[in-house]
Amino acid sequence: MSSSQIDTVRETIGNMVRSWLHFDQLAATFQRQTQQARTARARWEEQIINHLTDNKMKNAIIQTDKGSLSLHEEKHAQPLTLQRLEALLHEYYDKKPMGSNDETDMIMKYIKENRGVVIETKIKRL
Repeated sequence: MSSSQIDTVRETIGNMVRSWLHFDQLAATFQRQTQQARTARARWEEQIINHLTDNKMKNAIIQTDKGSLSLHEEKHAQPLTLQRLEALLHEYYDKKPMGSNDETDMIMKYIKENRGVVIETKIKRL
């Protein structure tokens, strides 16, 4: 590569790195703002729910200029972590007839050895 080609490559990489740094900082700022907004929203939500519950108004429908609000319950499955999976397997084998082998350890070993990984190349600030 000639000297001018090297200068062009350096300039291009410099521009790309500056852009990456800008958007990395922007993403970090948005992430902090999003977390703060979610925390504030959760506090207000808890206060509203408590107030409606205390005043026996759980079925209230609140009209706003952006739509209606009401209380409802949501069900979410617990995350299936390795620890949770192991506990469930032990529970499963505990319910089997006496003399049944608890194969949890062998199953967990197999899962851990064969669950696979994904390797990605990323830029990281040091």
